[in-house]
Amino acid sequence: MKKFLSFILVFVLVLSMSMNISMAKLDETGVKEISFGTDRGPEDAIIRIADKTYPIKNGTILFINGEIIPEAEVVMDGGKAMLPLRLIAEKLGYELGWNGAEKKVTLKKADKSIDIATTKNEMAKLINNTTYVSSDFVEKNLAESAIVTESLGKDFEKFYDTQMPITQDKTIERSLRNVIIDEKHEYKDNISSDDAMKLVKEKCLEGLNNFAKTLKEKTKDEPNRFDDDIKLIEKDINRMIYIGEVSKFYRYTIGPYDVLYDRTDGKIYFQIYSSETYIKEMDVNDENLYMPIFIVG
Repeated sequence: MKKFLSFILVFVLVLSMSMNISMAKLDETGVKEISFGTDRGPEDAIIRIADKTYPIKNGTILFINGEIIPEAEVVMDGGKAMLPLRLIAEKLGYELGWNGAEKKVTLKKADKSIDIATTKNEMAKLINNTTYVSSDFVEKNLAESAIVTESLGKDFEKFYDTQMPITQDKTIERSLRNVIIDEKHEYKDNISSDDAMKLVKEKCLEGLNNFAKTLKEKTKDEPNRFDDDIKLIEKDINRMIYIGEVSKFYRYTIGPYDVLYDRTDGKIYFQIYSSETYIKEMDVNDENLYMPIFIVG
C-alpha cells in the first residue's frame, strides 16, 4: 500500500505540470486520445475521443484489428452479443448486397462470396431492419478470430501489494464487455513475449529517467525529495509481469497500470485505470510519461 501511495503522490505532482503528451493515432480521422468513462455503471458508460463523446451501448465495446469502433451498436439477444454485419464486413474489406425478397445478404471479397439467410438462422437475424450476426459467424466466415469477453468480476487476482487487479488475457477494456475481431496479423518479426518485455522495460526505464530529471527540476529546493518514489517505480518496472496476448498486443502489467506492446509495429502503450480508463502511446521524451495514459490500434 505504501508503494501505491507513492505512485499517487508522484502522479499528483505531475498533474500540476503543463502537459505536452505525444499520443498515437487512434482512428482514421487522426484523433489522438481515447478514454472510457464508467463512473455511473456500464449502462451509462461512454467513449471519449478527443472532443467527441460516444455512448457505449449495451455495455459493449467493439474492436476490429485492434482499432476501436465507437459507432458500433452491439445488440444483446438472448444473452448473446449480436454484431452489425455491414459495419464489420466493410471494415474487413467486403462488399455487401441485399436480396429483399429472400431476406438474404451477399458478401463479396476478391473471389470469395458468402450468402447469408436472415430467416431461421441462429447466427444471423434482422433486428430493427438491420442484419446482425453472432461472433461465431464472424469467426467462421470473415475473420481469423472473434472473441467476446465479459467484464471482470470481484474475484480476480491482485498485483503484489498494490491491490491493483491483473486483467484477463483476452480483454482490452476490463470494466466492460469486449468484442475483439481480428484478421491474421502480419507481424514485423517473431519477437517472443520475453524479448518484447525486455524492450518494454528498457523504454520504461528510459522514460522513468526522464521523469526523474523533470521532478528534480520542479523541486529544486528539495532535489532528492522523490528519490524513494522513483526507486519504487523502478522496482515495479523490473518485476513486470506478462499477462498474455490480446489481439495484436502482448500485454504486461506494472503496478497500477497495464502495458500493451503492438506486435505489428513495436509501439508501446500504457493503460491506466481510475474513474476513467486511459490508453496513450509511450513517448520516452515526454516529461509526463507517468501520467495516466491509453491506446488501441
